[in-house]
Amino acid sequence: MFKNRFLKNLLIKGMPHKEQNVCELKLVKVIKRLKIEDYNFNWDRNSCFIEFYYKQEAYRLEHSIEKANEKGILLRNGMDCLNDLTDSLEDLCAIIDRGTYRFETWIAGMKQSPPKQEPPEYQEEFHIRYRSSGVPHYPELQRNETPFHPESPLKDFDENENVQLPLRK
Repeated sequence: MFKNRFLKNLLIKGMPHKEQNVCELKLVKVIKRLKIEDYNFNWDRNSCFIEFYYKQEAYRLEHSIEKANEKGILLRNGMDCLNDLTDSLEDLCAIIDRGTYRFETWIAGMKQSPPKQEPPEYQEEFHIRYRSSGVPHYPELQRNETPFHPESPLKDFDENENVQLPLRK
């Protein structure tokens, strides 16, 4: 009885890694069928993506548990999402092999546009909250002292005069 329980636990623990290897090998075969040389893929707990370059154009396929749930499909994790994407690419390979459409026709809608560089929100907030009043503010100087301005002419310092500099706190 101990051996049976041990073998079951060993098989159950080994299954996710086997599933991962099978999925990744299947994806590699499909990518080779599509004659794509430069590609990248990843999956996490909730989603997955496949990025590739085809004729100097970047493409990205994404799938997630949320997207599948919206369509009524139940997926467990990102590995299931990657399996679905791989199956879709296999179906695409079958369509291309039949000569119905070319690969370029199907992937035209999957082009990856360069990310838009939006200004950060804090920049706008900074300009609104801290508008200049035109009067410089120097809290570290006492009220009767004037700050140094580079445009003002420099005065000669006479060592004989008793000049006291303000002490910094």
